[in-house]
Amino acid sequence: MKKIGVILFAAMLLMSCGDKTAAVEEEVVKLDDFKDRLSYVLGSMNAKSIVGNDDPNVMRLDMNLVAKGFESNLNEEMPSECEETLKKLFGPYFQDFDSTYAEAGAECLGRLTGFAFYRDMKNLGGLEQIDLKMAVTGFKHGLLKKDTLVADAEKQQMLENFIKDLNEKSGKKMMENAKKIQGAQVFDNGIVLQTLKEGKGGSPASTDDVKVEYILTSANGDTIQSSYEMKKQPGAPQEAVALKLNGGVIPAWTYALPKMKKGGKYRMYVPWELAYGEQMGRESLCFVIELIDFAKEGTFVKEQPQAQPQQGMPQGM
Repeated sequence: MKKIGVILFAAMLLMSCGDKTAAVEEEVVKLDDFKDRLSYVLGSMNAKSIVGNDDPNVMRLDMNLVAKGFESNLNEEMPSECEETLKKLFGPYFQDFDSTYAEAGAECLGRLTGFAFYRDMKNLGGLEQIDLKMAVTGFKHGLLKKDTLVADAEKQQMLENFIKDLNEKSGKKMMENAKKIQGAQVFDNGIVLQTLKEGKGGSPASTDDVKVEYILTSANGDTIQSSYEMKKQPGAPQEAVALKLNGGVIPAWTYALPKMKKGGKYRMYVPWELAYGEQMGRESLCFVIELIDFAKEGTFVKEQPQAQPQQGMPQGM
């Protein structure tokens, strides 16, 4: 199973967006408490998604308009018309710059970023923990790369702790609700397994290979990955996903797949400790798994032969 990255604050349509810098108005800012500091940091880090790649085309935009767009669209209203505006500004391959659309494009860039920021905060349950006005201030400072009120090391630590806190809260809520599902199996390690379709075949051992179809969602119900959707990509393999239960998946899979039957379909709720742990911000996960087949280790997932050292070369390099 590939490690799933958590992409919390991605701005939209920035495939080629970053020598003229329009000034953002200076203002005296005091970060009086933790909420102010956190909000400022979140805003400034969202600005990095726009100016962080140093693309000269972005730096030709009026940053006041970008900031204005961000502030105006801190809501759930998707500015879908802005996608077309940005295409006109940056061209069909996002490599051009049509100054005719510079003003509208600058504001749209901000609006799309504001929408994505608000949506993510709401989905993660973090809106109550931040001050949107201070987030706007941090965003403005970030656009000019003058967001120095908080040191970079502290910014990173605050963001990591913020994500962990939100993930733990949403994960706890998901797991508590899962335990209330009628007929679901609740195991001592915290995993909850719900049978959606009873399988007719046998069950794999914890050392077997398996073939599965799956849908992975966050604790908030957002789809992160789906093997069904991956098959729709041009040239994508159409067979089921082959996985190695012995060391090739997260601990929850090694534990729970042997409790499933071939041909069955299950929903598995996984506490963060048995998912990707600390490295993915303590995120609890939910999988819908269809067990297609299983066999002895090495049947579906072949071991990659290790490269042999060339003659005369020392081993272990």
